[in-house]
Amino acid sequence: MPERNESALERALEKAAKIICSLQAGRCPVKEEHFTGCPSVCNEDSLPWKCWVSYLRATASRAAA
Repeated sequence: MPERNESALERALEKAAKIICSLQAGRCPVKEEHFTGCPSVCNEDSLPWKCWVSYLRATASRAAA
């Protein structure tokens, strides 16, 4: 059951990141407070929503601490 919950959380996180990215006109969260960086080196093939996933995870980690 925990695997299923984890999978559902991952899908929800990805969906939220894609929605936020769309609302931000595809911009990376680089100007957001406490942004620690993208999960990989950014280039023209980077998907900005993946940076939002990284940002949301980092924000959740700080909130849990």
